[in-house]
Amino acid sequence: MVIMSVVLAGCSRMNAPAENYSDATVMMEAPPSVAKAARSSETSATQNAPSTPAGLMIAYDYVDTIWAPSGRIKALMDAHQKACATAGPAACQVIASSRSGADGGVTTAVLSLRASPAWIAKLRGGLDTDAKAAGGRVTDSQVTSEDLTRSIVDGEARLRAQTALRDRLQKLLAERPGKLAELLEVERELARVQGEIDSAQSTLAVMKTRVATSALTLRYESGAVTRPTGAWAPLAQAFADVGAILARSLAGLVLVIAWAAPWVLVFGLLIWALRKRLPRLGRKPPKTPE
Repeated sequence: MVIMSVVLAGCSRMNAPAENYSDATVMMEAPPSVAKAARSSETSATQNAPSTPAGLMIAYDYVDTIWAPSGRIKALMDAHQKACATAGPAACQVIASSRSGADGGVTTAVLSLRASPAWIAKLRGGLDTDAKAAGGRVTDSQVTSEDLTRSIVDGEARLRAQTALRDRLQKLLAERPGKLAELLEVERELARVQGEIDSAQSTLAVMKTRVATSALTLRYESGAVTRPTGAWAPLAQAFADVGAILARSLAGLVLVIAWAAPWVLVFGLLIWALRKRLPRLGRKPPKTPE
């Protein structure tokens, strides 16, 4: 009964609504890195970094697409990756990078970074200049956000309740010796609660990292540029497609010749053999002299 009362008391606290905590409590419990990130985003608003309203914990994700000539993509991607490495892991970390294709053909590359809002704002502010220097341009920019305020506040409330329950179970295990079965039950409950605490701490750490830093995905591509627009766009596009149409036509002709050539040779030899061995139709035999 003692064990059940302790567990039920802990569960009642874990199920308490997070709305009981005031905005002041939310702000006091926000980690210093979150507050610093919010201040950084406000000071760099002129560099396309959205400002975060006071008291909110918002995670931002950025995606920028850069078109550049195939031979320039590797150097451009390496320059951005080097800038991240130079800033150090406290300001920027490379999450993933990949590149496919060869110089002279269609090349695509992706660079995923996680960095401080101020560093991302600085890098994104210079993307147009970097792209133009490589003979390309920024073709698309996207920003998405997710409000994690309620998730973090609720998670911290549940974590406090679970921590209090763990402390009571530890005290009960140390001060109230009883039967072996009761001790084993307390230890099992303590292990379960500790596992939930570890999981909650890990989840909170991930969410707070998403708030304190932002994700930036840079996509590089050397495919076809945007089709022309305007009244003469169809005619301009038709001239642009002439080379591709001729190439496809020649490719189809080569395939037809490659498919038909062996059969033409076989049938030609067969006809030649038949004409050689069989008498020609309608030819009269030569007359014998009288």
